[in-house]
Amino acid sequence: MNQFYAPPAQISETEIILTESEAQHAAKVMRKNIGEEILVTDGCGTRYTGLIEHAFKRELRASILEKKRFPKPKLNIELCLGLIRKRDRLEFAAEKATELGVSSISLFHADHTEPFKVRVDRVEAAVLSAMKQSLRVYLPKVRLFDSLDDVLDRDLTRTQIIQADVDGGTKVDLSREDTEDVLMVVGPEGGLSEREEKLLKRKNARRISLGDFRLRAETAAMMMAVKFGINKADPDRSA
Repeated sequence: MNQFYAPPAQISETEIILTESEAQHAAKVMRKNIGEEILVTDGCGTRYTGLIEHAFKRELRASILEKKRFPKPKLNIELCLGLIRKRDRLEFAAEKATELGVSSISLFHADHTEPFKVRVDRVEAAVLSAMKQSLRVYLPKVRLFDSLDDVLDRDLTRTQIIQADVDGGTKVDLSREDTEDVLMVVGPEGGLSEREEKLLKRKNARRISLGDFRLRAETAAMMMAVKFGINKADPDRSA
């Protein structure tokens, strides 16, 4: 069954309201009608089964039949990705990373990134679509930073930083009891600068090889997500 999205403000104890594009997608594209059941998530860990009571052009209302809360995964998996200039490739990377289980996405202007305008709303739309398609119930947050320095300007004592690097190792142990967050760093198309490499070294980043070939940034992001993303095959433990 397809899954739809409604923010918490549009969900009460008894009713779910889909508006605008979500309502149109449900009614016009998926042809959902009054009396049919739909799955809806609030993106905050809860999935609802609803019964459609009213279906209009820009609004759909469903009574809640079932509410199921899912626990948050033990680890927060964050993809830190240097900006990709081509919009479709950037959105593709964010979409696939979401499907592969990242908890959040941090985009940053790297030293080798040429200045350009970033449509964060487009990236967020790709992430939302991927969350619904993959039946995840936690919506990854997308943030934009001016530099890698800004991304790393926080308390990282319980964070393992993993840097994609062709000369890195092949294994990283995420089973340490003090690990709560995993920060996967992938450089932009031009790679990380020497300054950024030194910054990551000072932050005790672990370098990991993704193979012998030089990869595009979006491919490296997918490979990192495959290795370290949240993989929950059991629907009772969806993330």
